[in-house]
Amino acid sequence: MRVRDISWFVAVITVTGCAGTPGPGDLGYPYNVEGPYGGRLMVGEAPFEAMLELRTARGGRVRGSFSISAPLEIDGSVNGAVVDDLLRVTLTYEGTSGGAGRPCEGRVEGILSISAGGEVIDGPVTVTDCGDALPGRMSLRRTAGR
Repeated sequence: MRVRDISWFVAVITVTGCAGTPGPGDLGYPYNVEGPYGGRLMVGEAPFEAMLELRTARGGRVRGSFSISAPLEIDGSVNGAVVDDLLRVTLTYEGTSGGAGRPCEGRVEGILSISAGGEVIDGPVTVTDCGDALPGRMSLRRTAGR
């Protein structure tokens, strides 16, 4: 083998080795969450129809928006992070359960499991609406709008 061939071989091995496997937010990472998701947010026994629009950035940071359409209407924002196959998420919105109908901050927080390919996100959450913390569960599936 000539010196030039050996140099080329070493260069290819070095570049391939440095590339490594993709991490959260990198193209090809199997647990990124991108696009629209629809499903349910259960709070106690009460079901709420939920939609999320998510974007995963490099490093696994997740941002987006969410809405509840039934039985009431709520719009808010999503912040979180993908870590391995989990989505640590916080949804914030303006609630109206404050005293005398005044607005207050509402939060949905949880650590959700992400299926391979990011098609389904599911897990327990805590819903804090104007100070009252309630257990819940969020189950969402990526919708066709992707």
